[in-house]
Amino acid sequence: MIRINLLPIRQMKKRAQIKAELTGFSAVFVLVLLFLAVGWLVLTGKIANLQDELVVLEQKKQSYQPILNQIAQLKKEKEAVEVKLDSIKKLQSGSQITVRVLDEVASRTPTTRMWITSLQQSAGRLQLQGIALDNETIAQYMQQLEASEYFEKTELTSSAQTDIAKQKLKSFSLTLTVAAPKI
Repeated sequence: MIRINLLPIRQMKKRAQIKAELTGFSAVFVLVLLFLAVGWLVLTGKIANLQDELVVLEQKKQSYQPILNQIAQLKKEKEAVEVKLDSIKKLQSGSQITVRVLDEVASRTPTTRMWITSLQQSAGRLQLQGIALDNETIAQYMQQLEASEYFEKTELTSSAQTDIAKQKLKSFSLTLTVAAPKI
């Protein structure tokens, strides 16, 4: 006799297997969701703690703000004082150079052959105007001034013959570059 099994065992096994897989998948899905929820809660707690810490740090920063403002003000005042001190030092060194330049001009001017009529110093330049007996005296004077450590360059700007007290003399104009001596 032939036995026929009318029960769908294969289908039942497939359904049971599908149920087991769905159950396993659901369990893994629930575990992943649980893990994500726990992670989210932990991160939310950290964010809250960091925000609280940020508020505390902002309050500390605000408490230090007057001190920071005072420091900034003191830095500005320090810079202003340094600028003033630099200006004073420049003026002091400039006045020393001016005195030395005038001394050099006075000591190197031959008083019997030449007369200085005007002298102007500005921005590292000295302009001399005067009267000399002849061109040779002017040339010698220029060489003497160039030999000085306070002058870098001597340039004859103009030279012309003039009559003074019925004497034919040479009026001249010199431009000199003033330099501080190297120590």
